[in-house]
Amino acid sequence: MPHGELERLPPIVRAVLDARDEEIVVFDARGELLYVSAAAQLAQLPIERLSSAFLREPLIARGARAVPLQRGPTVLGEMIVVPRIQPRTWADQEREAIRETLEQAGGKRAEAARRLGISRTTLWRRLKAERA
Repeated sequence: MPHGELERLPPIVRAVLDARDEEIVVFDARGELLYVSAAAQLAQLPIERLSSAFLREPLIARGARAVPLQRGPTVLGEMIVVPRIQPRTWADQEREAIRETLEQAGGKRAEAARRLGISRTTLWRRLKAERA
């Protein structure tokens, strides 16, 4: 399915869903993928198989909740929401930001430091402290 077909939801609905930090996937009544939120795209879901039959189980296993989309008795589809678990402390948030940035930079520490706005030395110290 071409990417354009995933955008069948109205722009305002997509904007509201993308503003959330949870991974959100919406299927129509036939189980075909209608929408993948920005957070879900960052999670690199295996959307090469675009059906609820393939994606539903792995999402539910990660703690997702399935929300039926209905209008009266008519089932319009299903929305699956994977809540984002927020790190509890400032240090946890920093570690998570470093880990995510390193992944996005392909493990290149200089690039990760640049993206984080810190020196390579500071990044090295943070990584060293994490291993200790």
